[in-house]
Amino acid sequence: MYIYKKLITDDACQGKENRIIRKIRMNAGRLDTYLICLAHNSDLFDLIDCKNLKQKGYPKNDLMILGFAQGRESAIDLSAKLFLSLSDEYGQDRFKQALLAKKDTLFRRYGCI
Repeated sequence: MYIYKKLITDDACQGKENRIIRKIRMNAGRLDTYLICLAHNSDLFDLIDCKNLKQKGYPKNDLMILGFAQGRESAIDLSAKLFLSLSDEYGQDRFKQALLAKKDTLFRRYGCI
């Protein structure tokens, strides 16, 4: 699991980042909390409900988490803001490739239990 060093959160998750990361690592899950992750396919982002992470077989090792949000609507709004900020910084069509190329410097590696 990789966590973006400039982690983006909404107001409800502000200050709870370490607690959320710990619960994800320990397969505890959180109700109504969504992860904004870099997608593995041609999409840009995946919105993952933390309830899904309670499954033992869920592939968490390759997740690249960019942010947390409380509720689906908030996660959609936050992903739109994240898209605008990343496209301004890296270019609209290439920011996913730029993030993957700089994975070692932009993301922190967390091992999963």
